[in-house]
Amino acid sequence: MYLNSIFKSLSRFSYIKKNFSYENLQDVEIITRDYWGSLRNILKSFSNHKINLTDIEPLKLSRTHKGQNIVVKLTFEKVEDKKYNELIFDLQQRYDQVLINNDMSVPSVPWYPRTDEDLKTIGTIMEVNEENNQDHPQFKDLEYRKRREEIAKLSQAHLIGEPVPYINYTEQEEQTWKKIYTILREKVNIVMSQRYLNNLVKIENALGFKYKIPQLRDIDAYLRAETGFRIKATHGILSQREFLNALGHRVFCCTQYIRHHSTPEYTPEPDIVHELVGHVPLFADKEVADLSQEIGILSCGAKKQDLSRLGTLYWFTLEFGAYKENGLIKGYGAGIASSIGECDHFPKAKYEKFDPFIHADRSYPIQTVQPTYMYTESFDEAMQSLIIFGKSLQKPFGLYYDFIDKELKSTRRIKTHLNDQ
Repeated sequence: MYLNSIFKSLSRFSYIKKNFSYENLQDVEIITRDYWGSLRNILKSFSNHKINLTDIEPLKLSRTHKGQNIVVKLTFEKVEDKKYNELIFDLQQRYDQVLINNDMSVPSVPWYPRTDEDLKTIGTIMEVNEENNQDHPQFKDLEYRKRREEIAKLSQAHLIGEPVPYINYTEQEEQTWKKIYTILREKVNIVMSQRYLNNLVKIENALGFKYKIPQLRDIDAYLRAETGFRIKATHGILSQREFLNALGHRVFCCTQYIRHHSTPEYTPEPDIVHELVGHVPLFADKEVADLSQEIGILSCGAKKQDLSRLGTLYWFTLEFGAYKENGLIKGYGAGIASSIGECDHFPKAKYEKFDPFIHADRSYPIQTVQPTYMYTESFDEAMQSLIIFGKSLQKPFGLYYDFIDKELKSTRRIKTHLNDQ
């Protein structure tokens, strides 16, 4: 696989995924009788010592003849020793059983990037799966492959926080863009939603999509200003976990190469046409950007089965989703907007009402047009159904994104492993 050889030659990539445990949090478990106001009295102790809680988990224990007991697990940010010792002394005076930092109860979850520094590992230790259509000119044309490799090296060298590499596109590449963009621009007017089209027009006016291949550096600046999303240039296809985890940081991993000039109507793998015509107008929409980040956060630390289900729901919504607009079913997914074949197929396709609890386990084709598109009555309905589904996932901790520190922070103590990467 020619792309894998690229990564081995890039000495810059010494970034390695390292397991971590969340050490800036502390746990206290208290067992007490279950009576009216029992939880309120526990919380009062924390309030008296001016300590902020990040997570509260009350559980009932087996009932005995002595009555009902509960265990309350409380997680809070680390505080200075004096304040911490005063809190523990106070709790121990009030309750018979107070367990401090029980390491046996700390869950182990799949590794995920916590910070921008962790995002530097994206794509550096993975095997690239090139099982797409091997007979396509994109894989057989040696001159094209050489150019593809040249761009891949530049993209893979990009790190979050640095300017996205500038690509000096050839005249042939510019002509390929103009040809496919002209065709797609007419077709999306017919099949895509007004939400998508409004954002596309704004981007066209700002960056001149119609006339040249936009530079990711300019796209990055545009998205940062509109919704706070950022661009990470990448070599090509990433693992599902890496792509979704990056969304949790409001980071879109984006290719810079363009499809083969001989078949501008089709590409067997995502290229800059798919990324910019399909995804970018969505990431420029605040509600879509928020939803994308929510899916990304849910993927962080998710077990393999849940990760797969989230990836499937992303496929049926942000890749190929549709909803009713003025009584007509219109597309909003990136895979529809960026594909001539999907645009032609969409008006005569089958449609099925979207239900994440059913469709999360549905299989789908990758190398052909979608036989069925999932739709909702409105875009808001799609958002709400995904949020409800996300809350049903059984994760042993909560996550939130700190926009100041640019870090995903856990509400509980956890440790990670690299078994499901």
